[in-house]
Amino acid sequence: MGVDFYACNNCRDTFPDCGHYVSCECGEHWCSDECAEEEGFRREPDGFMYKGQYGEYKHSTSCGFCRQEDFSDTELLDFLIRSHNSSRAEVIDMYKESKENEGE
Repeated sequence: MGVDFYACNNCRDTFPDCGHYVSCECGEHWCSDECAEEEGFRREPDGFMYKGQYGEYKHSTSCGFCRQEDFSDTELLDFLIRSHNSSRAEVIDMYKESKENEGE
C-alpha cells in the first residue's frame, strides 16, 4: 500500500491521501475544507445527478466543476484558442512576441 499525492484544485499545494483532504465524487480533490468550499464543494442531502463520461450517476457530493458552474484553466484555454481560430503554435508565437515587447 502506497501513498498518493494530489495537487489541490484551489491553492495548488500538494498533499498526501493519508491525511485529511476533501474530494468530490466527480474526482476533484482539495487539501482542506476551506479550499473545497471556495470551489463550490457541498454535500448533497438528496443527491446530485452528475452526467459523467459514461452516463449519469447520483452523487452525495458536488462541486462547481461537476455542476458546470466552473471550468478548469485547461478547458477555458482550449475554448479561447478555438474561438479565436488559432493553433497552439500561433499562440506560442504570440506569447513569445509579447515577451519580447515587454523588454523594450
